[in-house]
Amino acid sequence: MNQKLLKLVQFKFLKISEDLVKNPQALKFKLEKAKDKLNKESVKESLGRNIDDLKTLMRFISAWLTRKYTSVPTQSIIYIVLGVVYFITPTDFVPDFILGLGFVDDIAVLVWVMEKVKVDIDQFKNWEYEKKKDK
Repeated sequence: MNQKLLKLVQFKFLKISEDLVKNPQALKFKLEKAKDKLNKESVKESLGRNIDDLKTLMRFISAWLTRKYTSVPTQSIIYIVLGVVYFITPTDFVPDFILGLGFVDDIAVLVWVMEKVKVDIDQFKNWEYEKKKDK
């Protein structure tokens, strides 16, 4: 990831995410905004194959908020929230309205978050799988 983007993420969005983790109502609101944004066809096309990762982060936050899934370190939740918050921020490093480039930084942050919390994401996916299997 670009060093300027990394600094922005670490200094601005990390603090926002830390605050949101302590405020479930505000986090639910952000999650709803992410779902709304993700319903737009142009957004889906821009994210391409990365859409599944974003959906996983959103399911993870939802399961954590409802206390259905709590086996996760707070720091990992903060990074997962960061990935979603960055996605819904229209005026981030490369504003989303810039045709063709607006989601390049969103994808870079998403990939960075997925790598940073890979073990926790894998455990969450296994939990989801086991939950579905039991039904």
